[in-house]
Amino acid sequence: VADGEGEILVDAEDVAETLAPLEGDVPEMGEALVASYDEDEGTEGEAAEEEEVEAPAEVVAIQPAAVEPRRAPRRRAAYVAHGDPNSVAAAVLLARDLRLVEGFWVYPQDELMTFFRGVATDLREGTPIHLVGFAPSHDALQACALYAGRLSWFDHHEWPPEDVERLRQSIGTENVHIESGAGSTLPIVLADRTRRSRFSDKLVDLVTGRFSEHDFERWGWEWWYQLSEIAGRSGEQRAAVDPLLSGRPSDLAREAAKRPTPIEPAEVGFVSARDFRLVHFGGYTMVVVPTPASLDMYLVARVARERYRAEISLSLLDGDGDSATSELIILGGEEPRGRRGFDLGRMVDHLASKHEWIQPLPNADRVSRMRVTGLSGSGDRLDEVIREIAMGRSILEG
Repeated sequence: VADGEGEILVDAEDVAETLAPLEGDVPEMGEALVASYDEDEGTEGEAAEEEEVEAPAEVVAIQPAAVEPRRAPRRRAAYVAHGDPNSVAAAVLLARDLRLVEGFWVYPQDELMTFFRGVATDLREGTPIHLVGFAPSHDALQACALYAGRLSWFDHHEWPPEDVERLRQSIGTENVHIESGAGSTLPIVLADRTRRSRFSDKLVDLVTGRFSEHDFERWGWEWWYQLSEIAGRSGEQRAAVDPLLSGRPSDLAREAAKRPTPIEPAEVGFVSARDFRLVHFGGYTMVVVPTPASLDMYLVARVARERYRAEISLSLLDGDGDSATSELIILGGEEPRGRRGFDLGRMVDHLASKHEWIQPLPNADRVSRMRVTGLSGSGDRLDEVIREIAMGRSILEG
């Protein structure tokens, strides 16, 4: 269903999940659009008729009709994503949840003020703005005060506590979604979302390296590549992300069939040209994958598991990075045939309970992450993590 401006309001794939049969009088179109999004409106028994009570002839009792407060209609929103595939995908998922899209922009960190100085001033008054994946900067924090009440910020970078508090005072605590050192903006956005769909779940699996071979061959390879291309361009990208906002795999498959197969990802060449540490325990194999910051950790881990036929991967950053990213470890795994899948989240919780220098990180995207303090400066801590995983087979198997 689309509005007058061609905006997709309700995905055909999700109609059965989001709409219920209409009863009684059909509301006006404007009311119907609001009702389709506001699922909590109305309570049981509202349709029941009240019993009529006769008043004395000389007295006419007039009872004022109860007026339920009406929710304000949702506004078209502007989405601004940091120039990396993970943040672009997170912004797409947020836009799919809210549905009404005024525009979709992508900028590297050092060009964020280009949006505030140019694009933001041209938006219609009251347009909500969602920033996804940007670290704090002095100029941007100052600019935020001009958009108090209608700007929200989602990010995973390491934030000084004073900057987080300053942002909360500028735009409101309810609009600040910061998890310092979370390793990804995706779980932060997903934790705040209320609407899910089958395609949104497929998109999350694509970005986090859990894609099925069927989906990857039909449309995933093309859109994994497109996300990287979109992340590398600055400015308005609404037309480029429209197919993902619509979220119809059949349409994406037709689009992928029209294009030549993209160049092999750099992650594939990286894995094939190197040897990685293998850890064997309890009939399983775990591959340890140090990954350069320029490559996608999820795809590198997926390719490494396939190359070595390993059930589990342990990924960490190889080289320089900010303090939080340098201490990030991601556990990934394939489901063994004929056995239950691994409970990697439980393993992360177990490690965190044993060592105060291990902190579990947000996992709303079903990725098991942990922060290991001092990881980059001490090989002993990495070895300790590996030993604990190898000794905890029963924990992995749930």
